[in-house]
Amino acid sequence: MEPVSPVIAEEFQNREVIFAKDQPQYRPLPVHRTPDGVLLSRWKLSDAERQAVAEGADIWLYVWTFNQPLQPLRIEVAEAEHDLIQVAQYMQLLEPSLDQGLEEE
Repeated sequence: MEPVSPVIAEEFQNREVIFAKDQPQYRPLPVHRTPDGVLLSRWKLSDAERQAVAEGADIWLYVWTFNQPLQPLRIEVAEAEHDLIQVAQYMQLLEPSLDQGLEEE
């Protein structure tokens, strides 16, 4: 499983934040971050991982809390092109005037 950039679409790639960019012990993680602290990353499964999931394998999530309270998490399965406008609106990447222009395309 590998993190994917652009997270949402190329139009918003310049607004991504890269966590662990200069930390070789970690994998760099491109995300979009909202002003209120929601982070969104996108992950691509390898063909072998997709096959394993199709055959019933589970997806495991490891979270390092460093003994601090657990933050809310959400995992979702979606097509790469799924509802880009809705996601961009949720992540507060679109100004109201831009929403309408993208919806019409």
